[in-house]
Amino acid sequence: MMLPVTIVCGFLGAGKTTLINHLLHNPGSERLAVLVNDFGAINIDQDLIKVETENQIELSNGCVCCSIRDDLASGLVSVSRLSSKFTRVLLECSGVSHPAGVLRVFDNDPIRAQFYVDGLFCLIDTSNILELDYQSTELAIDQAAMSDLVLLNKTDLVPEAVQLEVRQMLQAAQRSMKLLDVVNAQVSPEILFGPTEQVRHRARGAVQGKHSDVYESASFYWDAPIRAEAFRGFAEALPSQILRGKGLLSLTIKDQERPSRGIFQFVGKRSSVELESAEGPERSQVVLIARRGELDRSAIDAALDLCPGARAALPIAQRRRPRRPKICE
Repeated sequence: MMLPVTIVCGFLGAGKTTLINHLLHNPGSERLAVLVNDFGAINIDQDLIKVETENQIELSNGCVCCSIRDDLASGLVSVSRLSSKFTRVLLECSGVSHPAGVLRVFDNDPIRAQFYVDGLFCLIDTSNILELDYQSTELAIDQAAMSDLVLLNKTDLVPEAVQLEVRQMLQAAQRSMKLLDVVNAQVSPEILFGPTEQVRHRARGAVQGKHSDVYESASFYWDAPIRAEAFRGFAEALPSQILRGKGLLSLTIKDQERPSRGIFQFVGKRSSVELESAEGPERSQVVLIARRGELDRSAIDAALDLCPGARAALPIAQRRRPRRPKICE
């Protein structure tokens, strides 16, 4: 099975190491293989360290932190030998690297047969980006433009006027750029990794623990197979406030007798629906996450109307279960 890779980029001092350290201590349901250039800067609690060597730290929560020393391909090959121990790779890019070069590594054998990029996130130092020289500013903007979601860090350190200026500068470079304010690089693992386990088990809330007062989720399921075109219409109509979404689907396409397994991914500004050769599950399930108070319920209802038959695990809309399951028209 291919391992998903979450990539964290951002210019020097943006808060990448702080975010990585936070995720090592709070990985959610994931067992992470964390790849960094130098883990000397990561402040890992001693009581969390199980085994430590020159290039690797094994933690008691099942995560491992590895130093790749600018050799990403070799680091990924090393992780692949132990892939059964992990559920995800978390990669911290160098502050002066361009994401395009990092992404190219995943286009080459044997990496592309063992890993896939699940999400690319960029941290921006809101308190400092306006003070960078031209070349550094251009790199920081390029890093943000290639990312699925941009995390505006240290917003608590600057007035609203500066926050607005940073937003305008970034969105002038790319109008579709999706921005999320964070403080001290604190962000829910469900935003970065997606609510995979919650989708599988139909939990009533994908956002758990201390982040539940910052983010909220909505879960839906379909008892009948869904036409692939209908679901794509639903995905394209989702409101822009949604930050993350995942789904395990039973999809039908024209002239196909049995439904196929479909994987729905929504991260930042990007969404995708991929069909697999395996047979679809008995029930299709989707979880969506947004900042608390920003789930546009009427817009989600409108999107659901494009793919009828959904039932809400978290009741955004009251929908009666049809007496006879019907394939979405």
